[in-house]
Amino acid sequence: MREISAFAAALLLAAGVAAAVSAVTVRVSPAKAPRIAVVRLADLTANYVTKALREGGDSKKALASARAWAVRLEEALARIAARRGVVLLTAGAVAAGAEDLTAEVEAAMAELTFRKLPTKKEENIK
Repeated sequence: MREISAFAAALLLAAGVAAAVSAVTVRVSPAKAPRIAVVRLADLTANYVTKALREGGDSKKALASARAWAVRLEEALARIAARRGVVLLTAGAVAAGAEDLTAEVEAAMAELTFRKLPTKKEENIK
């Protein structure tokens, strides 16, 4: 009998905590939920890999190029998300109906290609 009352008490306590967390979440959450947009990351990656394979080169150069590309991708995603006020997800994560911002991400990456990326020493100075 004690096991049942202990279980019931634990269940009531868990329900109370869940209700409190829900109430706080509703009050603290922004009034407007963020919009969702998608990016076709698989397409972006496939295009990069195809271009890299065509160019050839040694493995050290290819690795450095891939790292620089990944940094540009991350920065482009952050810029577009902030500029548009959206949460970006991969296209496969969204069933349908979200705006596709892949072209904007590609344009931002192209813009970043011509900008000098900071080295580790420069990042530490900032």
